[in-house]
Amino acid sequence: MPAKDVRINLLGESELEYTPIGRIISWATTYGRYIMIGTEIVVLLAFISRFSLDRKLTDLKDEISQKQELIEANTETTVYFEQLQQLFTGIKDLLTTQTKPLDILDYISRSLPPDVFIQSMEYNKGQIRIVATAGTTTGFSQFIANLSASPDLTNLELGDIKKSADSGIGFSLNVTQAGLKPVAKKP
Repeated sequence: MPAKDVRINLLGESELEYTPIGRIISWATTYGRYIMIGTEIVVLLAFISRFSLDRKLTDLKDEISQKQELIEANTETTVYFEQLQQLFTGIKDLLTTQTKPLDILDYISRSLPPDVFIQSMEYNKGQIRIVATAGTTTGFSQFIANLSASPDLTNLELGDIKKSADSGIGFSLNVTQAGLKPVAKKP
């Protein structure tokens, strides 16, 4: 007859489930396994997702560098278009404000008495400087009165006045376009 298998259990089967150590061992062999397996699955998923996130990061870095190169390549063109835009804005402003100076210069030319001749006239941002010669004092005073009567001209300032037997009365004057402040003279 064959020999009987001998089994030795030092923990004791019946008393093991009721002791604190027995409960811990029982819980670790049942629920603890499931918790460990679940934790390992989460760690593996995080590890696997790391590869896809690294790939996305690399793709984003490549895309950013390509766009930076595109921006750097177009910087010169952008500057050129900004300069053109400023030029067009200046032209637009000039075209919208152009009629006022022309009207004022036309008024000045119509205000000239027959014996007053303009030698030079400058218009700069609402400031008009006229250098003229009048043959008589009547023509000189009539021209000043005509300019003073205009509602579009203000701050009439006479400059140098010289009387010559050959050419008459030479004078200069500064006038400001209405609505603009006169420019302060530099000392």
